[in-house]
Amino acid sequence: MFTLERPKDTPLVLIPTSEILNEIVSYLTDSTSCCFLSPNSQITESLRERGFQEVIEFCQDDKCLLLDDHFSKVIVFESHIMNTCETMRIIKNSTCAPVIIITSPAPHRYPVSLYYSMGATYVVYTKSRYISCFLK
Repeated sequence: MFTLERPKDTPLVLIPTSEILNEIVSYLTDSTSCCFLSPNSQITESLRERGFQEVIEFCQDDKCLLLDDHFSKVIVFESHIMNTCETMRIIKNSTCAPVIIITSPAPHRYPVSLYYSMGATYVVYTKSRYISCFLK
């Protein structure tokens, strides 16, 4: 378990794979004020090397993360539906912040109702990884 206290206007951003990190890293700047979350130690190490201080590594077996519930929103990049389902269980046990799932429309476009049943507040289908609008 991990405990972290943050200002209330900070988003929590889940980066599940190195591929997604590579797609969004150009949109992240030193002034990006958010907390990153990943089940992958290479991703968390890479983010720390890039100068980001607020980086949490977790295990898919975790029941919850002790986050003190101070996030304005949670942004989840989907890599695989099963991983998203497991991660959403942990997130919903850890915070009541609204959750935005960003997913690709292809090859599988799962219905919005599936993501809502996992606890998502919003679902965005997009091929773009332009995320700066979500970090505001």
